[in-house]
Amino acid sequence: MQDIFFDGLAAPLRLEEAGQVLDLVPEVAPGWPHVVRAADPEVPPFFTIRAQPGTALFHTENHLEPAPSRPMDALNAACDAMAGLALALPAEDAGVICLHAAGVAMAGRLVVFPNVRRAGKSTLSAALAHRGHPVFSDDVLPLSFPGGGPVLARSMGIAPRLRLPLPERASPDFRDWVAANPGPKNRQYKYLRLPGQPARGETLPVGAFVILDRQEEPETARLEPVPADAAMDALLHQNFTRDRHSGDILAEMAGALGCLPLFRLRYSGLEDAVACLADAFARWPREVPGAGGPPRIFRMARFDAAPTVPGPRLVQRPGTVAREIGTTLYLADAEGRAIHRMDPLGAAIWELLAQPASPEEIAALLAEAFPDTDPATLGADLGRLLDGLAGQGLLA
Repeated sequence: MQDIFFDGLAAPLRLEEAGQVLDLVPEVAPGWPHVVRAADPEVPPFFTIRAQPGTALFHTENHLEPAPSRPMDALNAACDAMAGLALALPAEDAGVICLHAAGVAMAGRLVVFPNVRRAGKSTLSAALAHRGHPVFSDDVLPLSFPGGGPVLARSMGIAPRLRLPLPERASPDFRDWVAANPGPKNRQYKYLRLPGQPARGETLPVGAFVILDRQEEPETARLEPVPADAAMDALLHQNFTRDRHSGDILAEMAGALGCLPLFRLRYSGLEDAVACLADAFARWPREVPGAGGPPRIFRMARFDAAPTVPGPRLVQRPGTVAREIGTTLYLADAEGRAIHRMDPLGAAIWELLAQPASPEEIAALLAEAFPDTDPATLGADLGRLLDGLAGQGLLA
């Protein structure tokens, strides 16, 4: 058994008869310094990879977020371990949250592409790297929030990973470049060996968030501004560090989205998208703010609190974090377990609950506002909403 200690992490990656995986680590995490030692049973690992006897396959076990294990080859096992690093990093650094997103440096700032399934963020990141733009991450991006300063993104030091086969619309030039790259691959993935990429811990200020919207039909690439709530909706399900207080995360993301450029990139062709981005972010319209103070320290969420039982009169629960982002209200419970997006009617009822009110009083106001709706339907809908708010710990 061997332990791999990555710089900045106390818990190791443990390998049991997994020499093939050990050989791959410098290829898949070339920018994250690490040392290899004989395993110490007294030191709990964040992740374990075990050889499956009599085969060339391995089983993986994530000790921070348990998931079913399945046999896989050495490269896929290394892929799983890299995902485990994204959980281990914020577990040991309370000043960081990790976003499921890609980040590529352009003109000295980072353009962040939140993960949208099958939108092509990893392929686009690789295509941008092909044109000389450093890739801070193509999958998980650590962020920190210095007081009074810009949002900072950190490099993971992990090589970009392409899903195979490449999209049909990838140009021959890009295909040839990928094929000639000597990075390790299997049928599903290829890691790119790219000299001079950012090392683990290098930082850049975030310059913009860009939501990817890949089209199946041919379409000229274009950037369209989007409202802050559209960007928040894209970020909401992208694996914020789940054990950190959602109220702290909501407050910081609301601040960031309120001052950064936000776009949607509609595109079909890869090279066309690269050219569009390179032209848009060749320079930035404003100077980046100063460095700011120490980073925000994120509280731990509490998952042991009992839900509120709705009583005769209800009110907004003290400690709830509420932020309006764009035109949408978002709430986080006092324990920091989750972020909730409120529709317009739910937001209006939340405002009514700034003062104690009974369900009957709220129902009467709704009946006045919606005279053509059956009062029984209004009452049933209101009851479900209040039960849901109370069950999520948002009401007292």
